[in-house]
Amino acid sequence: MKRTKITILFLILAQLAFGQIHVQVQWGTESITLGKSYAYGKDSISFDQLKLYLTDFQFEGSTRKAIKVGAHLIDLESPESMNLFPEFSTGNYRTMSFQFGLDSSYHVSESVTGDLDPLKGMYWAWNSGYIQFKCTGKSTRIPTDDRLFEYHLGGYRKPNETMVHVTIEMKGDILVLDLKPFFEKDAQLEQVQRIMIPSPLAKSYCQSIAYYFYSK
Repeated sequence: MKRTKITILFLILAQLAFGQIHVQVQWGTESITLGKSYAYGKDSISFDQLKLYLTDFQFEGSTRKAIKVGAHLIDLESPESMNLFPEFSTGNYRTMSFQFGLDSSYHVSESVTGDLDPLKGMYWAWNSGYIQFKCTGKSTRIPTDDRLFEYHLGGYRKPNETMVHVTIEMKGDILVLDLKPFFEKDAQLEQVQRIMIPSPLAKSYCQSIAYYFYSK
């Protein structure tokens, strides 16, 4: 009985203690590593570049709320970009909300430092703004000689604005984006290998991708 109480107490303390948010981009249960091949039905897929913007986080509990304003560029080539809010404990919060992408204020702002620096390779031009989700790679499913795909998804002008508000239940300090169901159910690699400008399809894809965030 005493051991059971200690175990329960440990689990409660562990839940309360989890801290900074760790972002993981996954293919099913596997963390995606650039250059590695993953099973894609009967085919395979690999990723050469994968970047995305997450902005303006809000955490809510039964009696408290915390808001973290700002843009965060998640880049699989930069492990440090996968850790958010190192001095902020998230254990007392039940839900986490954020924007997948950037609202119009970021696109038209004159502040282009830090993760918004155009040198990060995520800025198109003043009239198109920032790329929200950049994903490039290869797949044997693609019926072209080079097997390449390039998804540069973004846009802040109506009717093709791509930013999506996401709210999820917090189950731990890991924020997961699982791209496997997106590519299996929503992406049309056989028909469309390149999206490089704002468009209805870019908007549709970003809305689909937003559905595959969860916490663990």
